[in-house]
Amino acid sequence: MAYPATLVFVHGWSVTHTNTYGGLPQRLAAESAATGRKLKVRDLWLTKYVSFHDEVRVEDLARAMEAAVRRELADLIAAGERFAVITHSTGGPIAREWWWRHYVEDKTTGVCPMSHLVMLAPANFGSALAQLGKGRISRMKSWTEGVEPGAGVLDWLEHGSHESWRLNEAWIRGRFGKPSEKGVFSFVLTGQTIDRSLYDHLNAYTGESGSDGVVRVPAANLNASMIRLEQGAGAEAGALLPAGKALHAPATAFRIMTGRSHSGTDKGIMNAVEPDPNGEGIEVTRAILRCLAVADSKDYDKLGAAFAKETERIQAEEKVEIQVIPILPDRAFIHDRTSLVIFRLKDSEGYPLHDFDLELTGLQDDPDLLPEGFFNDRQRNQRSKNVLTFFFNYDLMVGSDAIPDPREKGRVLRPSRLGVDRLGLRITPRPSAGFVHYQACSVAADPATLRAFIQPNQATLVDIVLRRMVHREVFELERGDAPRASFKKVKPGGELIG
Repeated sequence: MAYPATLVFVHGWSVTHTNTYGGLPQRLAAESAATGRKLKVRDLWLTKYVSFHDEVRVEDLARAMEAAVRRELADLIAAGERFAVITHSTGGPIAREWWWRHYVEDKTTGVCPMSHLVMLAPANFGSALAQLGKGRISRMKSWTEGVEPGAGVLDWLEHGSHESWRLNEAWIRGRFGKPSEKGVFSFVLTGQTIDRSLYDHLNAYTGESGSDGVVRVPAANLNASMIRLEQGAGAEAGALLPAGKALHAPATAFRIMTGRSHSGTDKGIMNAVEPDPNGEGIEVTRAILRCLAVADSKDYDKLGAAFAKETERIQAEEKVEIQVIPILPDRAFIHDRTSLVIFRLKDSEGYPLHDFDLELTGLQDDPDLLPEGFFNDRQRNQRSKNVLTFFFNYDLMVGSDAIPDPREKGRVLRPSRLGVDRLGLRITPRPSAGFVHYQACSVAADPATLRAFIQPNQATLVDIVLRRMVHREVFELERGDAPRASFKKVKPGGELIG
């Protein structure tokens, strides 16, 4: 068994220098050599892509990546060899978009030359920071290098963007194929630690529990689901009904990395890795090498199971964080598991709904009977007003044991919390009257909805279709050719068409 002979590194967004990789390439080469397996590290020089110009989109970067691969790695591909890709942050979606466009959607290009895709802190389902605006983001040390970020890439990175939804729906539907020797072995490695030296006091997202300061854990994870709900007709018009079974993406090896944040030379998952094999980041580099050592489906399944157990252990170990503050009292942070749910609303004719209220309900279908503190954040997509993203505290939703204070025996940081075993949904769309209107509808709170919508560390896409109610008075026929009375003041009646 051997590692792929060639590695291609794809950096994240707004990067302007190859030093963003830190010592990761050299460290991987040194550690692989120590195991008797050699790596040929080759930089694809994607550092030259201009992600900080508004006209450049993720789709353009995918096209440019294909051109660069064909130009720089032509000999390797011609010899029938394949390479591994290691990405950071937005590099993950770029590599996946390249893979989709040129080797999945396009059936004429043959087998993808990429054998392994190892994504570090990938923004696969976007980032909450993306909609803050170019000026504010360009000043954040946690994500940029002081350049003005480009709107084209930010559009993709907004939670629930049309572009990310399309790519992730294809992933969930299994159109990329299962991990295999002739396919691609995909891996997600991400942290859940906040580097508080990079915290932006004007933006709470950079210190958000359940994230690495930029990308939320469930937004990185590709073990995602999708549900479609459709409004009933006639007597069932007040109900949202499942349209087919919930879809679950093929299992993707996923691991939380201990003490890793999104960026920075202290805790960053990529650029806080020292060239010295005994230095910082040893867990990251060894996890990458474990990914690269996967040679077949059996290896992949075995590593995925191991990663799942290690993630469970690490999240338990990192449940409580104590921040030591000079002079002032130390601060304690509780890191619960989180979930991401992205709702998209359209009507039965395919038109997006922009004006609506969406409420979650708990016991007795009451929005007030949901656990305290379970709801972390809600964002509406700025371009697609019919898309809402909810960020949940999973552990508070389902219930949590008491959290002891590690600093003092017998002291409790947070008492036990009762959760709920059911979840519902209520939608009030507008307009609710007129010749064409919409009717309120809901899903009764039940355990099945809770399990379908919310899983720890995972994202769920919920596609909702409401009926477009059209009254018969919109278009009528009358016999005869004589002029009739004006219908200027006609009003909708009680009968609907269709």
